[in-house]
Formats: sequence, C-alpha cells, structure tokens
Amino acid sequence: MTITYLAYLPANIWSLILLGCLFVLGLGLLFKLKKTEWIIYFLLAWFPLESLVLRYTPIEYYSYVKYVPEVILYGLFAGAVIYYLFYKRNILRTPLNKWFVLIIITAFISLLLNWYSPFTWALGLRQLFRFVLVFFVAIIMQYDRKTLKKFIYVGAGMIILEIFFALIQYASGGSLDAYLFSNRVITVGNMAMLGGNEEFWVAGSRVFATMGRYDILGSFLALGILVLFPWIYYLKIEKQKIYYYLSLCVGLITLVLTSSRASWLAVFFGISILGIFIFKDKRILIGVAGLVGVLVMYLGIFALLNHNVFSITERPGQKLAERIFEAVSFNAWQNSYEGFGRIFFIINVPISVMHTAPLFGMGPGNFGGGVAAALTNTIAYDKLHLPFGIQNYYGQIDNSWWSIWGEFGTLGLIFWVVLYSVIIKESKRLAIKNLKTDLYFSCLGYGLVSLTIGIFVLGFFGPYLEFRPLMFYYWLFAGIVFSVWIREKEKGNFLS
Repeated sequence: MTITYLAYLPANIWSLILLGCLFVLGLGLLFKLKKTEWIIYFLLAWFPLESLVLRYTPIEYYSYVKYVPEVILYGLFAGAVIYYLFYKRNILRTPLNKWFVLIIITAFISLLLNWYSPFTWALGLRQLFRFVLVFFVAIIMQYDRKTLKKFIYVGAGMIILEIFFALIQYASGGSLDAYLFSNRVITVGNMAMLGGNEEFWVAGSRVFATMGRYDILGSFLALGILVLFPWIYYLKIEKQKIYYYLSLCVGLITLVLTSSRASWLAVFFGISILGIFIFKDKRILIGVAGLVGVLVMYLGIFALLNHNVFSITERPGQKLAERIFEAVSFNAWQNSYEGFGRIFFIINVPISVMHTAPLFGMGPGNFGGGVAAALTNTIAYDKLHLPFGIQNYYGQIDNSWWSIWGEFGTLGLIFWVVLYSVIIKESKRLAIKNLKTDLYFSCLGYGLVSLTIGIFVLGFFGPYLEFRPLMFYYWLFAGIVFSVWIREKEKGNFLS
C-alpha cells in the first residue's frame, strides 16, 4: 500500500521538503528578528512585475515562480496568527470581521447545498480571499507608523516605475509589445490552464508596461491616482504642490494611454464622489461639468465628421472617441449579447441565479471567475443553461459582482457589498478624526474611501476583484488604514 502511494509522489519530493523546511526556518527567523515587513516589501515589488517575469520563465518552473510568492503570503499570515495567539491571546476585532465570517458561512452553506468538490470550493474562496490575508497581517503585526509609511513609499515607487515603462512602451510605437506580452497557455498540475491572453488590439495602441494586459495596468494606475487625490486639499508648500500636480498629470495621461474605460470610470467616480459629496468642493463639481462639456464637444465634432457613430463596434486600433462611442453603441451591445459578451451575462445571470439558486448561489469556484475558467468547470453553467463564459469559451463573465452573485447567491452579494461599504464608512471616520492630529494618515483614510469607490465601479466591468497586483495593493492599503483605526480606538478617543 505504501509503495502504491509513493508512486504518485513527485520525483523531486525530497527537494520540495527541503525547500519547505528552509522556508519555515527563514520565516521563523524573520519573526524572531521582527523583520516580517521585508516580505511585504518583496511582494509589493513582485506583483507588478510578475507577468513580465513569467513571460520569460521556463515552463517547468512556471508553477513555482507564480505560486511561491502566494505561498509566502500564506506563511506570513499563518506566522502572524501564531504570533498573535502567543502574545495577545485575545480576539482580533475589526469592523470587517463579522462580514468576512458571514461570507464564509454563506459559502459553506452553498457547498453543502450544491454538494461538489471541496477542492474546487477552496480554490473559489482563495480567488477572492487570498489577498485579504495581508489586511490581517498589517493589523496583527502592528507595524509602527514609520514602517507603514515605507509600505506606501515602496508601492508608490512601483506605480512610478510602471508609468515609466508604459511611457517608454508608448514611445516605441508598439515595437516593445512583443517582448512584454505573453499569449502562451500553461497547464498546472494536469488540471488547470493559465494564461492564453489574446492581444486583440493593434500593437502600440494600448500600453500595459510589465503587467501583460492594458486593463490590469489601468486599474493599477487608477489605484495610485485615487490614493493620491485627497492630498490636493492639504499640501501647503509650493514645491510639494508642483511635484503633486506633475505626478497627477503624468499618471492621468498614462491612464488614458491604457485605453481602459473601466479604469477611467473608476477614477472619475472615485474623485467625483469624494470631492463633491464628502469634501463638498464646488471646484470638483465645476471641473466635472467642464470635463463633461469638453468631452461632449469633442464627441460632437467627431460625430459630425464621421457617419453612424452609434453603430461602432470593437475593432483593433480604435481612437479615443471610438472607444467611448462603442460603449453606448447599439450594434456593440447587440454583438456583445449575441456573441455571449458582457451584456449577455448582465441580463441573464440575475434571471438564472434568482431562478435556480437565489440565496446561496452555485458555490465558489463554479461560476464566472478565474477558477471555473482555469478548471474548465462547466457544471454550474450547464445547470443554469448558460454558455461557458465569454464567447462560450473563456469561462469568465467579465463582471466580478455578477460572478459573486452566481457563486455566493444574493445573500453573499449583499454581504460583499456591505463589507466594502463598511470600509468606506470607517475610513471616512478615521480621516475626519485624524485631520488635526495626523494629516498623513487622514489623507490615507480619504484615499481608501475614493479607492474603494473605484474598486466597486471596476467590479462591474471585468474580473478586477481577482487581479493580483490591484487586490494585493488594495488590501494592504486597507490594512494600513485599519491598523491606525484600531490604535486610535484603543486610545479611547476614537469614537468620542
């Protein structure tokens, strides 16, 4: 019997065991030296560069290079939990705990009701929760404010680096695209297929730097812009203002070059809602009105010079105006519906889910997201009588919120929405309370408000809640803000 089991073990099992032991020892040493922040610095640098590194990674090492950083994050979380239980011995309380618990309970009930592979279920949970772990690490380890600021500086440095690469890519006129983009398909563990991106745009028309896709870079830049925006109200030194406006302008120009409409909308709504409804800033209202006016004028001139602009459909090499008109084109909507695009699933997912599994959905990993796509898991699609994702081929439905609805049901969707709403509410509270005592973290609080609004918008236009660089940075940033939230509460003056 033992010999039979050994036959299924990998040939390099002893090497993996040795590496595992070294990993545990190294992690233990970092905890002993109280230098766990080094791991976060590494991950901050890694995720933006991951796609480019994997582009040139030999196939036999692909799985290790892709998933070892994620395993390191799991190890960091496990070590942080052990550290907390050993030294604190009490329950870690955050405003988000109960919502995370409710989501997991909903997912567990969905598993029981649909009765499918626990492995698929675990992978489905992992897809949305893996980077939530860094949120709890930042809170548990109680890094000092100097270290928290270093996290922000390293993240900002990586955003600047991506902007630099993107501008060089644009200046090259597309000649660098072939060296940055990867369309190869990798099979992991003889069961999951990864990669297979399709460059459906003309080379040079959309920048993506080291991130492999224009929408991943666009969402990453949107994150940086939304976090940066609140500082506009508090910078007093003239030199700082010059650097600020220069950074903001270059970031916005690069964002436009990505041609990621979802990221444009995320920035627009994030800044507009924060500026108009929270800061009550009439200048933002005037600016939004002016932007809309200029855009209408530009689109009007384009419409006069071109025929049938409301019949424009997606094609390579689109101009800015064509990208905008395509979003409201009836022909594009019709093509999207009949070709099983995003419009088809926006209409049919609510109907199918409410009819088949209204409360608890089809179960994590079964519908709409990256796990169903990677595992070619068509079971839920067949039960719902829906095509297998976009074009009945890709497995994803290009809408994170509808994917959550399909997997977690209406209750799960409500809990996720409330979770992000609580983040907005408590971040705003922290920002207001710290405005006079700690301007830096007050601005970060407002930044998390605008960023969460942006994340919420992004979720309607693709699998953005699964994007690795975006969501690692988002949950780390949320962890930084909420670690300050907890300290302020412990002072006894936070809720007074």
